[in-house]
Amino acid sequence: MTESEDNDPSPPEIVDAGADIAGAATGATLGTFLGGPAGAAIGAAMGHTLRKIGAEINNRYISPREDERVASALSYAIERAEEKIEEGEEIRDDGFFDEGTDDRSSADEIVEGALIVAQREHEERKVEYIGYLIANICFDESLDGSQSNALISTAERMSWRQIRILSYLLRLQKFTREDRTTHTFHPDSVRGLEAPPDDFLHEFSELQQMRLLMDLEAFVDFPLDPSKYVISKFGRQLYALMELERIASSALQEIDDLCKFGRYDT
Repeated sequence: MTESEDNDPSPPEIVDAGADIAGAATGATLGTFLGGPAGAAIGAAMGHTLRKIGAEINNRYISPREDERVASALSYAIERAEEKIEEGEEIRDDGFFDEGTDDRSSADEIVEGALIVAQREHEERKVEYIGYLIANICFDESLDGSQSNALISTAERMSWRQIRILSYLLRLQKFTREDRTTHTFHPDSVRGLEAPPDDFLHEFSELQQMRLLMDLEAFVDFPLDPSKYVISKFGRQLYALMELERIASSALQEIDDLCKFGRYDT
């Protein structure tokens, strides 16, 4: 940060780092954040960035629903950042938060991009995981601007069901409690099974186009066997940074049901 707090031109600090996440997800607004005390736990650099970008978005015309989405994403990001600090992790100190001659930092650009995604996201269940993505980018020095933007744009492109598909495939054995590393196939094992709906297959295909799923064998013919899919390095990175392991098993039940058509008898 290039300016002292006394000369900080942004509106009042945005949020108590211990803000209640449940409350944030059910009606918090940017105005609440901008008028509240700052949480010291997240550090001056990260706090300044979130406060600054939150204020900039607050000064634009956005609908009340969009306002709530941005505030919710900020709350999830701050809550997760505080948890990571308590776990002994450190906010990145590689120039990510340093402002240039235009008073903009890499962090400003990345956070703004992610919050705009949250603002426009009609599938509001994604907002929580966008918040986690913001937090984790602020801790991971291995991520430059291009990588961070690619992650954010991919998260924007993915539907909520595609996010759950990715989470399901990476938790397949744990979720199903089955070892499906080997299979014996006989036509009788799939007799009577209905083909999956076209929209589901389309979303699977899009995940391949985004290079999140890399094993084409499983998609060549019916039946589809989810255990044959290989999640790409980029897909695993997105899974980790969005913390998709937090998605409850109950939210993956639809995916599990839709994949039943591809299960072989062993």
